[in-house]
Amino acid sequence: MNGFYIAPTPHLYFGVGSIAHLSSVTGTWGNKVLLITGKNSFANAPWKEKVNTLLQDKKVVHITHSGEPTVEQINDLLSHLRNQTFDCIVSIGGGSIIDTGKTLSAMLTVNDPIEYYLEGLPDYRPHPGSKIPFIAVPTTAGTGSEATKNAVISKYGTNGYKRSIRHNNFIPNVAIIDPELQLTCPLPTTATSGMDALTQLIESYFSSQANLFTDIIAEKGIELAARSLLKAYAEPTCVEHRSKMALAAYLSGITLAHAGLGAVHGFASSIGGLYNVAHGAICGSLLTQTTRINLQKMIALPKYHDKVYRLARLLQPENSPENIDEAANNIVTALQHWADQLNIPSLISLGIKQEDFEKIAGMTQIKNNPVPLDTADLKKILKES
Repeated sequence: MNGFYIAPTPHLYFGVGSIAHLSSVTGTWGNKVLLITGKNSFANAPWKEKVNTLLQDKKVVHITHSGEPTVEQINDLLSHLRNQTFDCIVSIGGGSIIDTGKTLSAMLTVNDPIEYYLEGLPDYRPHPGSKIPFIAVPTTAGTGSEATKNAVISKYGTNGYKRSIRHNNFIPNVAIIDPELQLTCPLPTTATSGMDALTQLIESYFSSQANLFTDIIAEKGIELAARSLLKAYAEPTCVEHRSKMALAAYLSGITLAHAGLGAVHGFASSIGGLYNVAHGAICGSLLTQTTRINLQKMIALPKYHDKVYRLARLLQPENSPENIDEAANNIVTALQHWADQLNIPSLISLGIKQEDFEKIAGMTQIKNNPVPLDTADLKKILKES
């Protein structure tokens, strides 16, 4: 058995009604709270007043945000907030809201622009790891950002990029996952965020950096998603299915933080810098074809056979494949069926131009992918997604 390292995870409050812990958790650090929510999702949420009541004895500065956080948005927020002090920061929303709060938690302790701390940029420098205590409250089941040590920031355009600010200390101090807050998640977001969580689980399971710890967690997450993703989409007010997807997403955050991701997220990073398109939609559109190409190469390598069989059974427990080719085919068939049932759009439908495929393929990094993929493979995936 190969050795592995386990990073910290947040103090976790999980289950129906767990939002009730928000008042006591924030009070651990003080009374001055920076609250970050979505613009419309919070205003229209049936649990809005409950949150307000839980924070009524706090001095709250409430800011709203929409879309995935950009360099410009983060720097603008920093310029407005650096003259204030906060005892803790609370993000209530999807992955983009949590990433925004996580970034502010780190960046309000330094006086530099965000670009200095984004991995891979020319002026990059390691962040010292200082932060304001941070509480993540997800209202979608997708990115798993409530369990990770990084936040993803975008800059759109011809020379755009998606890069992470990362440090072990940036893992949220506390995650509160209350499935009731996810009951009103819109169906398209339920679908694309759910496919993002599934993608993260499968990619970390097949990752070249996977280990026994991440495999155990990924298998459970995949099992939960296989049982509940389509049902949460068909029965959006079912707390049981929302609960299972919320836990699957949280587990996907743990596995990606420890094992890394593969080609789908490599593509998503490249596309996400060029186009302002929802991350989950990109992942959902690419998962089936990327997995198909990966499996074509993986079935030739006996070391992957056990995982291919196990994934096939997790996705379709009613089918027991008789050979490795059938197992691989069952996986691809299941993923395509899910994409169809969830109305996942194609890349072209998302507005990704075919003339950019060459550039996207050239930009895409796949360092933890289980098998090498050349430019022809990457272009083929893009064309068929």
